[in-house]
Amino acid sequence: MTIMEALERAKALKAAARRRDSATNAEPHRVPPDNTGSRAILHDAVRVEAGRVEPAPEQFAGLARVEFDTDACERNRVLVLDEPASELAGRAAAAYRLLRSRVQHRSRGRKWSCLGITSAGPGEGKSITTINVALSIAREKQRAVYVLDLDMRNPSVLKYLGVQPPQPLSAFFAGSVGHEQVLYATAVENLVIAGNLEPVVGASELLASSRLEELLVLIRRRSPDAMILIDLPPVTSTDEALVVAPRLDAIFLVVSEGVTRRDALARAVQMLSDFPVEGVIMNRSSENFSGDYYSY
Repeated sequence: MTIMEALERAKALKAAARRRDSATNAEPHRVPPDNTGSRAILHDAVRVEAGRVEPAPEQFAGLARVEFDTDACERNRVLVLDEPASELAGRAAAAYRLLRSRVQHRSRGRKWSCLGITSAGPGEGKSITTINVALSIAREKQRAVYVLDLDMRNPSVLKYLGVQPPQPLSAFFAGSVGHEQVLYATAVENLVIAGNLEPVVGASELLASSRLEELLVLIRRRSPDAMILIDLPPVTSTDEALVVAPRLDAIFLVVSEGVTRRDALARAVQMLSDFPVEGVIMNRSSENFSGDYYSY
């Protein structure tokens, strides 16, 4: 699938979702009276045949647990420690808390539950940003946070965390295992991760299948109030971000000072113009209180 074909397909999926939303709104009897805002948010993916999603009594029951490699986390600038080990890490943690507050504020106001984080090109810090935002939100202990690494051609999340899970996320997309076998609880309360360690062949086709929709449904059944953060591939490098975009409530673009090219950023913004791009995250900024690590 080419990028232009993916863009046309994404637009068609978005239009179809709008038609389904209109049809649902025209038939209010299909929505159960006790369906709260946290369960009926934004996606037809959560409207299963019975018209509702039943939450699991224990959000992470049955999930295997993986441990972070603290050396790998420190080496990759993952802020996994509650107390930052250096002044630079402390400034970065403060910046991520600021970003967390802004994201949470918008999330509550606009009822977001599924956010995508991407960049124009590779090497701009989107995966580290995804992980650190997830850690910061999880530490609030107000909602479950699920991190899905859907940059299947160049997976990084598990590598940066130093995690070696028994099953890769691609096994679920291939239909060989259930979702419980690719979602992993962590030492950070309320944080669940899923991803791959090796590049996946045919990533575009896997993400375009119904399995992604099914996975989002299953996560929302388990944790109806969860925040799902998706690490997307770079927009200008491959079509996968456009394949996933119709299923997202909001998209954030990571821009790296000294790395991101203006023409690449302009092209990425244009390609995502039909989708909810809600902000730009500046990485490695030298003009913010967070020094050369991060700013928003």
